[in-house]
Amino acid sequence: MILFWLGALGMVALALAFVLPPLLGRRPASADTQRTNHNLEVYRSRIAALDEEHRLGALTEDDLSQARDELGRELLADASAGPARERGGGRPGWVSRPWLAIAVGVGVPLLAVTLYQRLGEPGAIDPPPAAAAGGDQGQPAVEEMVARLAERLASEPGSSEGWLLLGRSYMALGRYAEAADAYGAAHRLLGDSAELLSDLAEAEALMQGQNFLGIPGERLETALRLDPEYPRALWLGAFAAMQRGETTLAVGRWQSLLDNQPGDSEAAKILRDLIANADTGTEPGADVAAGGTAAAGDRAAADAEPGLTVNVILADHLAAGLDGSETLFVFARAAQGPPMPLAVARGRVSDLPLTVTLDDSMAMAAGMKLSNFDRVVVGARISMSGTPTASSGDLQGFSGPVSTSGDSAVNVAITEKVP
Repeated sequence: MILFWLGALGMVALALAFVLPPLLGRRPASADTQRTNHNLEVYRSRIAALDEEHRLGALTEDDLSQARDELGRELLADASAGPARERGGGRPGWVSRPWLAIAVGVGVPLLAVTLYQRLGEPGAIDPPPAAAAGGDQGQPAVEEMVARLAERLASEPGSSEGWLLLGRSYMALGRYAEAADAYGAAHRLLGDSAELLSDLAEAEALMQGQNFLGIPGERLETALRLDPEYPRALWLGAFAAMQRGETTLAVGRWQSLLDNQPGDSEAAKILRDLIANADTGTEPGADVAAGGTAAAGDRAAADAEPGLTVNVILADHLAAGLDGSETLFVFARAAQGPPMPLAVARGRVSDLPLTVTLDDSMAMAAGMKLSNFDRVVVGARISMSGTPTASSGDLQGFSGPVSTSGDSAVNVAITEKVP
């Protein structure tokens, strides 16, 4: 910040150095010097000529003395003519305007600072303290913006684009119930479309713990009737079909998606795993209890993929008021991909600080496993309602994107409260 203002001050001073001299009426010293030197040269030349004429007898001593006096008066008059012309306006010069110079000298810097404060970004000079310290303070700022958007829509409920944006924002924050409400408001304004029905169905399913049965599944079927090739409807509709026991329909929908993917893409890999698991009869659900059941332990033993070790702590200022019986969820989801968790472990607040290992045995759906993704975001949430969906009053924290193949443990601090 200091370096910026010093640089700005130097630039203002440089600008004033060009503007103020004409207003103060000062000419460059070099012009006056050149004129004086020229007059002296002329004077010396004429004196020399007079001396030569006197030597040859053309001038008497009195004539020489008189001519010398006259040349001296002319030199003196010419030396004083420059300032007189500038004061009297004879030859064009710089007119002194001291009050205007003062006004410009004070006004230009003030105007520059005022315009910068209004039109510039003073906060961009230095990084925010949280960012400079390396802290993860982005989430509260995002939630503040989402809260302002919700307030605006409360007074302007006819903005369908606003409701869609609010729904997507709530989905990114994991607040699925509120996302469903926002998408529902947009649906009432816009009516049915494959995209909006898919968004609404996904929010409703995640709100119910990834349960697509009932209304979410019906919305997806409507979306596919409107657009049988819409990718998100095919993707989510396949999970809904699996939960209804319609494996063949689910595989057909995943296969339709696979046919339109590059063979070496990550999406193709996930789809092939989903199809393979569906063909072998693997159920799309999983036990998510911390430590798992015996069946989960068998699956973990059968699955050779390494897990992700997570250390969870709770900020001291949030511990007040908790009795230890509240439900704790630790989960991982793809850094870029579907919002549904790839693995979930469950515990109690009394277990904190907690170290838990997330692995493929904790997958929520067939093929949606940790080992299928290179980078994930790990989160921990204390749920006041006991459900995995974020609700107002819940406490949570998230890591940044981390590699699933890394050997280091992931540290997650629960530091924020869901508005």
